[in-house]
Amino acid sequence: MSKFPFLLPLLLLSTLCAIVTWCLVLLSGSVFTWHYAFILGYFTMVTFILLAWQEGSKARTNIFIRRFMGGLVMKLMGSLIVFAFLLKAAPDEVDKPLTVAFAGLYVVYLAFSAVRLSRVSRTIGR
Repeated sequence: MSKFPFLLPLLLLSTLCAIVTWCLVLLSGSVFTWHYAFILGYFTMVTFILLAWQEGSKARTNIFIRRFMGGLVMKLMGSLIVFAFLLKAAPDEVDKPLTVAFAGLYVVYLAFSAVRLSRVSRTIGR
């Protein structure tokens, strides 16, 4: 059994998100800048780190629940800080598409983490 069983699904999700983001940015008439690549890398890295940390405590229910809730807060606060810096660094013509892409990717990666951890939590008692 792999030490990180979520790694392959996470990499597949990241690849799919990269393709969809690239296509939607180009269809919107905007330019795919380094900001979008940074967002994709950021969410992949943060999701990997948080899932590894959270699933490491799956044998202890109380700790697992605290880490689940703490991970949600950390991802939200970290994402707000990263978003603020990206908007400050982005040119004006990239602001709106970048905001939509960031919000969409945040929700996708949040949903992935929540579904993954809810499946793990169901198997704790078994």
